[in-house]
Amino acid sequence: MTEEDTSPPQKSLSQRTVEGTALLVVTRFLVRLIGFASVSVTARLLTPEDFGLVGAASLVIALFAVLNQIGLSEYVVRSKNIDTSELHTMWTIRLLISISIAAIIFFTAPLTSAFLQEPRLLEILQILCVATVLAALRSPAAEFFNRDMQYTKYLYLTAADKVVAVTVTIFAAYYFRTYWALVWGQIAGMSFAIVSSQVARPFLPRITLAKVSSVGSFAFWTLLVGLNGYGIRQIDEWIAKRSTDSAAFGAYHVARDLCRLFVAELVGPAGQVFFPAVAKVQDDKAKMSEVVGRFSAAAYIAAFAVAVGIAAIAEELVYLLLGYQWGQAIPYIPFVAIGTAAIVVGDLFQGLYVVADRQNIATRFKFLRLLLLLVGCSLAAQTSGGLLAISQAFAVISVISVATELIWLFSSSRYNVSILSHIWRPALAALFMYQMVQWLVLPESWSLILITGVKVLAGGATFAASLSVLWFLAGRPKGGETEYLDRLRDYTGKNG
Repeated sequence: MTEEDTSPPQKSLSQRTVEGTALLVVTRFLVRLIGFASVSVTARLLTPEDFGLVGAASLVIALFAVLNQIGLSEYVVRSKNIDTSELHTMWTIRLLISISIAAIIFFTAPLTSAFLQEPRLLEILQILCVATVLAALRSPAAEFFNRDMQYTKYLYLTAADKVVAVTVTIFAAYYFRTYWALVWGQIAGMSFAIVSSQVARPFLPRITLAKVSSVGSFAFWTLLVGLNGYGIRQIDEWIAKRSTDSAAFGAYHVARDLCRLFVAELVGPAGQVFFPAVAKVQDDKAKMSEVVGRFSAAAYIAAFAVAVGIAAIAEELVYLLLGYQWGQAIPYIPFVAIGTAAIVVGDLFQGLYVVADRQNIATRFKFLRLLLLLVGCSLAAQTSGGLLAISQAFAVISVISVATELIWLFSSSRYNVSILSHIWRPALAALFMYQMVQWLVLPESWSLILITGVKVLAGGATFAASLSVLWFLAGRPKGGETEYLDRLRDYTGKNG
């Protein structure tokens, strides 16, 4: 037998994509869960009013991260051959933008704190300015690990940074009982990220703008996409903070954070794996259509299962993770979960625009969605429904706008993927799951964790069974169910 015959078979791109997604989901979820532990601790140590202040500060903190995303990661992933001069130019652009943004945030902090009606934000923002510069000083190690689909290294790197930030935050919150713990944790995490990224993949930057003409447009459009994405994910919270006091906003912010924890971290990582996979087959139209079709169908299944599942056990999640003092957050979770899932699904396919170098189209869709959310949530805030009306507007607008974009994107000749044929089965299965959980009556003497576990198991089993039956009735078409079954066979065959 030849050496070629005895060598292990190469994994298909589909296998590598799904396995990479699974690894990212598990690890990122655990990392995010650790991060949420700091929020949970803070929620118990601070008053609702103080927690609302922390939530308001997080709106600006999230903006810091977005303003540093000028396409360095996308450039590294999509490029088959890295041009060193272009890489150093992209790094320099990110650094210059970060320094400029830090100065702007510092000098406009009085206006920001006045707009959010929180005078205590002034000092926090002026100190956190350094965080945006620290984030820009990192080596592009994570970007290269993502490009090469080395997800274990990527996750070790990102997890280490998060653990340091969370450890400092929890320690400070416990011993000093102050919202300044959030600030100290952010600074510590980003400072550590500079060191860890250099250790993981050393990078000696060269300050240059030699290739700004060739990468400037790419960086500009990527930055606009990032800013639009930030607005889409956070505009409802800005409006919510403006329309109510810090204590009420704290409950709304908790609901958003819970949904980000479960929906964004269980579904979102798939897009990070999908982008490199598509980039590798971008020259093969038939192969790209197959990859996009199978991935999108699998994404719909995951999104419906997670979002509707969260909506079904919203009460148990809040009481279990945060305590009974946060019951005010429960009504918002079903709507926020659905809206968050829609946005996450839309974000999964942003790599298709990057591969085709059509970020301008993505920017237009995102800007339209942002405009609709701004108008819709602002109008909702003026009604008697208040924060609940804002969450409802967020859900409806997100679903409609994302569906419209995906219909346009997948109906193009390049991809030719049908949405309706893939989406109706997980949608119906999710409705059956929700109804089953609502019908389930458990003894009040049971512990909260046992009740939550039983509902999760019952809901998951109902979703899986319903989806399987609908798939068989539909004639077992190729789709998300096929993708999951193929990967299950791969796993059981490898470990059997």
